[in-house]
Amino acid sequence: MTKAHPMNFAQLRAFHAVAVTGTFSGAAQVLGVSQPAITQHIKSLEESVGARLFVRSGGAIELTANAMHLLPKVRDVMLTIEDIEASVESGRSLRLGYLTLGVCSPCMAMPILERFLTQLPGVHIEIRLENSNRLLDLVASSRADVALVTLTEPHPAFMCRYLVDQEVLLLVNEGHPWWERESVSIGELGGQRFILREEGSMTRHLFERALSEASQAVSPYLVLGSREAVKEAAAAGLGVGIVLSRELGFDSRLRGIPLDGVGFAAGEYAVALPRFGEKGAIREFMNVASAVMAV
Repeated sequence: MTKAHPMNFAQLRAFHAVAVTGTFSGAAQVLGVSQPAITQHIKSLEESVGARLFVRSGGAIELTANAMHLLPKVRDVMLTIEDIEASVESGRSLRLGYLTLGVCSPCMAMPILERFLTQLPGVHIEIRLENSNRLLDLVASSRADVALVTLTEPHPAFMCRYLVDQEVLLLVNEGHPWWERESVSIGELGGQRFILREEGSMTRHLFERALSEASQAVSPYLVLGSREAVKEAAAAGLGVGIVLSRELGFDSRLRGIPLDGVGFAAGEYAVALPRFGEKGAIREFMNVASAVMAV
């Protein structure tokens, strides 16, 4: 029987990279090594732990239960080493690091990313684009380190750093009768064709919550899986889109109109697991996000 070698840091880094990118080729690209090297590291690690960690399903890689159990422990080791290296080399400044960032709104994320990468150019960032609910699941399972999400209140399971307020806007093109309006009441929404995001989208949740509190019902005319698709459909005159205020952007074809009568607020938060929020690149990202949004 072949004796397994003790696990090493290269194996743990390879495991983490495969887990967060979802492919062996993606992990190789992130770490700057060959795909056969990643495959060998994973094979050796599986021999060390005595269990399969990944299962190929079609073209995708799925984590086994053993991998899901191991992942947060591995991430903790990596973050701790980042902090040790930073304290030895240059105080509290990270020279090198790795961060998996979950994003539901690129408009929100890009100014933060610009500042972060300027201050910490040695940190490699992997970005996951999903809706807020999916991003919370990714952070909870350590498949994303930190996420920028919209919440009506801080989530008790996460370290939540408040950044800015968000409000629901109605999105119309120039040909719509509401183009010149300063605001629209919930009672005026009946009869409009609405373009909504998919189930699980926080934008859709906030809109439907406002409708429910006002006892107003609407039927979605189109359901689309991305904010950009909603914007394009509204710009084409297919109906009224729904977007959050910080996600409006600068498309001259569209106007965002506030919705009156909404009795609650939502905010944009940077969220991480409490055990990781003050470590390594996660801590630095949280601090940069707060600084950028405070301006």
